[in-house]
Amino acid sequence: MKIYTNLKLLREDVMKLIHSKRYEINWRHIRTHHPDIKEIEILNTLIYGIYGFDKKHKEEGYISKAKFPYRTGWVRVAFMVKKVNGQLVVVITAFEEEKT
Repeated sequence: MKIYTNLKLLREDVMKLIHSKRYEINWRHIRTHHPDIKEIEILNTLIYGIYGFDKKHKEEGYISKAKFPYRTGWVRVAFMVKKVNGQLVVVITAFEEEKT
């Protein structure tokens, strides 16, 4: 697990990992609650969203929030950065749409 205290550095690393296709999405959990969500929405939230620390998983979790015109609320993606087979990977653990 890689722990970040600097959100700017986190964003830089996440962008590199996404562009290198080094990410995993926990579809089983996400599709149960959001069957219509698309991969591009999750990735766009990570690329263009506002980063923060996940209050539920303080030690290792982060969130990214974004507002898209076709959604009624803010999109929130929970994720972490961990090592898989010796390489860093973004692991997307949850998706949520916050109603406004």
